[in-house]
Amino acid sequence: MRKLSLILSTALCGLASIGAAAAAPLPAIAASSPVEFDVFLPLRNSAGLDALLARQQDVSSADYHKWLTPSQFAARFGATEAAKQAVAADLAQHGLAVTIQSRSLHVSGSAAAINAMFSTTLARARMPSGKLRTVSATPLVLTPALSAAGAFVPAFSSASPGMHVLSKHFKLADPSNRTSTTGGYWYDDLKQAYGWPSYQTLTYPYGKSTLARLDGTGATIATLISSDVLDSDSDLIFDHENFSKTAGVPDPVLYARRTVLGGNAFSAASDDSFEASLDVQELLTGAPGAHVVLYNIPDLSDESILAGYTAIDEDNAVDAVSSSFGECELVYTAAYNNGVDQTSILKAYGELFKQGNSQGITFMASSGDEAGLECPQPQYFSGEKAKFIPGVSTPAADPSVTSVGGGNVVTTFKAGSLVSKYVDENAYDDPEIPYDIYGLGLNVSGGAWGAGGGVSQLFAAPAYQKYTNTGSTTARTLPDIGMQVGGCPAGIAKLPCNGGDTAKNGDGNADRSYVIIALGGTLYGVIGTSVSSPEFTGALALLIEREGRQGNVNKYIYSLATKQAVFGGAANTAYHQDIPGYNGVVKNTKPGGYYNYTYGVGSPYVYRFIGLPKAAVAGTPQSASNP
Repeated sequence: MRKLSLILSTALCGLASIGAAAAAPLPAIAASSPVEFDVFLPLRNSAGLDALLARQQDVSSADYHKWLTPSQFAARFGATEAAKQAVAADLAQHGLAVTIQSRSLHVSGSAAAINAMFSTTLARARMPSGKLRTVSATPLVLTPALSAAGAFVPAFSSASPGMHVLSKHFKLADPSNRTSTTGGYWYDDLKQAYGWPSYQTLTYPYGKSTLARLDGTGATIATLISSDVLDSDSDLIFDHENFSKTAGVPDPVLYARRTVLGGNAFSAASDDSFEASLDVQELLTGAPGAHVVLYNIPDLSDESILAGYTAIDEDNAVDAVSSSFGECELVYTAAYNNGVDQTSILKAYGELFKQGNSQGITFMASSGDEAGLECPQPQYFSGEKAKFIPGVSTPAADPSVTSVGGGNVVTTFKAGSLVSKYVDENAYDDPEIPYDIYGLGLNVSGGAWGAGGGVSQLFAAPAYQKYTNTGSTTARTLPDIGMQVGGCPAGIAKLPCNGGDTAKNGDGNADRSYVIIALGGTLYGVIGTSVSSPEFTGALALLIEREGRQGNVNKYIYSLATKQAVFGGAANTAYHQDIPGYNGVVKNTKPGGYYNYTYGVGSPYVYRFIGLPKAAVAGTPQSASNP
């Protein structure tokens, strides 16, 4: 296989409190320094919430797709008003300003006031990523009022390793042309390959009586990530493909920026900014008629991510959100935290996802980029020799989230032609050389590049996987669905990248592909599930345009797969399946006829996935049907 020039993006982050090696505390911050954080209160009637979520996805129920508002959620499932007021009064008594939200309180004040209330000292710590974060020198001591309310404060952990990104940037040798059957792919190449409806297709947007173009019009989709972006980079991608000239409309632009906890500035040298640019460009190109919103948080710590998801739920302004980050779920367990169980953090995430689902919000997350080997052994964080072991990534593992994996798309290619029709896909991992995944000074061996997937050790099997043979009847498995990811991670791959169905990389499949994006005015190739999550979100926007908010879309995803398996035929075929591969642990065999741990139920024929099996599909890139 020829060498690819590309940018790697696994977009993984360290989210939990992992060992003393993860952070080096710095001097205490000034007493007058302003600080913001959230206090979470436990939900009421969790069983009732689960029952409602099931009814909202049951077409025979009167509650089907009847979504709550944040205030309705608070009244039915949030902490009581008396509990919230008691906590707010306690915080105010200690000199802190409080905003009451549907299930949490947003708090701001001086470092001195927080130190006094929680009997600690706030300091600045440099994480392995190089970023500075506010941390507490000692564990927070909750006041009696907060303890009585069951309050949870995820902020100020002194051991979080911070954002974990594996990225290598390479300028493309020849970004002006399509070069082979495996890319590099522009957005319109993938639209032809995956069967987006023709850009000329008209539909009645949900709740409207006037026809509109089927391009995401009326849908609002978002990404949650830790950077701003340059609008000029999106223009560069659209202009390269002559979008405005062919479509007769201006280039799509970011609809809104929502800054949380101060956000993070754009820097062309930053992996954060690369990730944000990738996410925004995938959303805009996938659904050029949708409103695209960027939720910008300062970093990918638990504190910031939880604040971001809280803002998404409270705003209730977006229909779907993509997150291109994650981490091995096991890092929240006691084995990774000096004997202290941190899975309460996962519970806080899960409750936010359920709230959003009840309001009709769909959450997508990248399934991870370490194939079936998402987890370094816990001794890595203590400076001991370690290997990668089987595991899955969270938040993708949460049953209220759609986990998006995928592999390498192969399309038709003829020199001088832009035609990019689907040929096939593969999901062979790329075995990796030992490398230091968190930057802690120790290489981890035995890793594999590829879409994350496997069997969760923390989350039980959700009802929507009941009729799918996923290989486990008791545990959540992932991913749920797949699209273009790409392979051959330069710098950490064992070369040549030719796939493997054994630990010795013996299969010989060399088809590896990548996608093209812009960063700071320069074009790069990119691989990773950071591509497939926003890519699928763009496709989902077309379904949202036609049918409105979807909430947890996983039941819909699996019902289409069941229909395809039972009835067959082109009209019932929503997914490309039988995709060969290996994820470093298991082959892509067919335990139930269609599901595997790299693609989930398969990759979509988008026009059929959104319920238009007779629609004309996107044709040659840069044409009227595919501008």
